[in-house]
Amino acid sequence: MDMKKIIGFGSNMGSESHANVPVDLENDKDQHVATENVKIKRGKISLIKKYLVDYTANSNLHGLKYIGEKERTSVEKIFWLFMFTCCVVLCAGLIRKVWIKWNETPVIVSFAENSTPVWQIPYPAVTVCFETKAQKTKFSFTEYYHLYNNESTYQNLTEEERILFEDVSLVCDDHLAPANGRKISLGNVTVENLKELSPNISEFFFGCKWKDIPKDNCSDLFLPIITEEGLCYTFNTMGAEELFRVENLNTDYNYLEYSNRTEDQTWSLETGYLPNTPLETYPHRGSGYGAKAGLTFLLKAKTNELDYLCKGPVQGFKILLHNPAELPRLSQQYFRSPLSQEVVVAVKPKMMTTSEGLKPYDPTRRQCYFPSERYLRYFKVYTQANCEMECLTNFTYARCECVHFGMPHGPNMAVCNAGSVACIKKAQMELVTADIENRITNEVHNDTLDEARRVAAECRCLPACTSIEYEAETSQADYDWKAIYGAYNLPIPEEDNDVLYARVMIFFKEAQFITSRRSELYGQTDFLANCGGLLGLFMGFSILSLAEIIYFLSLRLFCLLWQRRQNKKRNLEKSNKYGNQGPDKIKQLYSD
Repeated sequence: MDMKKIIGFGSNMGSESHANVPVDLENDKDQHVATENVKIKRGKISLIKKYLVDYTANSNLHGLKYIGEKERTSVEKIFWLFMFTCCVVLCAGLIRKVWIKWNETPVIVSFAENSTPVWQIPYPAVTVCFETKAQKTKFSFTEYYHLYNNESTYQNLTEEERILFEDVSLVCDDHLAPANGRKISLGNVTVENLKELSPNISEFFFGCKWKDIPKDNCSDLFLPIITEEGLCYTFNTMGAEELFRVENLNTDYNYLEYSNRTEDQTWSLETGYLPNTPLETYPHRGSGYGAKAGLTFLLKAKTNELDYLCKGPVQGFKILLHNPAELPRLSQQYFRSPLSQEVVVAVKPKMMTTSEGLKPYDPTRRQCYFPSERYLRYFKVYTQANCEMECLTNFTYARCECVHFGMPHGPNMAVCNAGSVACIKKAQMELVTADIENRITNEVHNDTLDEARRVAAECRCLPACTSIEYEAETSQADYDWKAIYGAYNLPIPEEDNDVLYARVMIFFKEAQFITSRRSELYGQTDFLANCGGLLGLFMGFSILSLAEIIYFLSLRLFCLLWQRRQNKKRNLEKSNKYGNQGPDKIKQLYSD
């Protein structure tokens, strides 16, 4: 055989073998990469499994260690996993109930530990209104009512008589106001007309006693005040400069006369009386209980001055006890002092305070406002009654484009008159039922209604966090003043034959009373203790358990991943080192 062929054959064989070597290396490399990927995936799964087993073995939560132990059977592991899951679900449900209770009803109202003496609170403000709004000898409302509503006699009335009748109808029963009367009027003119026709304080009061000390003049105790009932007289109400934001009010007339008292005001609704405040201060404070420590006043009325059409068949006086920081609304609540009767009023204060711990809560959750949380435009002191009065003013103005003269209002607001009484009454009813009927019905759409709806939504007149109310227990008996003259053998003056008297005595029923206190039902500490108790009962959970979970999910996990990355980096360096030596050895082998 030819040596060349043999050599050539050998050469070809050698060449083919040398050419196949890289292909085999590439196939081995692909298989190696695939194998490595599978190993990596299995390694990750194994790592997560080991990590979970490590946590369950070292966790201080009850039941978890049995799940991760290798010597436990599958049945045991499933049992403990089921029990642990049930405990977590049950515990979460109970904690949810605690959270709902804490979130929705965080406030509890309870009685204070100690009783409060009456000298620590102000004596109630007393506002008195006469049912006869215009003295018959000055202006007979009944007579002019028939003249005004008769077509044949209406034309005979002068402009002044029509104005007087319409002004007086504002403080009479609503149905008596003429619908065709003036819609608006000058507030100062209306108020001056009512003051001129109403009985003044000397015609209204016969005598007054404060703490069993007679006063020479009742004007020393009572000040005139403009209310929805017209001209009334009030005792122990804060002065206009302390009650109103005078800079925001109209200046046409004064709602409350500025007092000429010499005492400085040392009381506020939130803090009460300042330390070292003397007994005689303003507002007057209670100094005891019983008739000798209260207010007594004698009212009088002449039968020929009474008008039975304006306010109906019940004549006499309306009296309201209220907080000295509130503007009275005798159209809403009052008690009567009938003529020829003595009314004895035993007062029981109701005071609500709020703990400082509730300040961080939202007002809607604690259901009250602290003074600094709610600004009123016309009042310096926030109370629920003042807020409702201001809200009614704004709502009435939005609906009727005017307000009642007895409502505090701004200088740019018009004052309603007789032609707007129906609108005023309707606005009051709409505001009362606004929350019940989702504020105002959506059947009518106009600019006035939209504005009124916005005003009603902004009211939110919650109680003040510190509030004082006065409950009155009344009793009455006949007051026969003429029998006294007969008992003393005194002649009855001729001018007093038609005079009727009514006596009122107001005093604290008891020397102390129990205050209610609004405080936290669940504070943050209480909520945490409740949740911790449930977690500890069902799972053996503690703060260290939480720290352990955070540790396993953060620091330990980070350290484990970092170590794994370092190991992988070292293995890769070794792999590259040995992988680079392999081709050189092959090349050297075939070159030889």
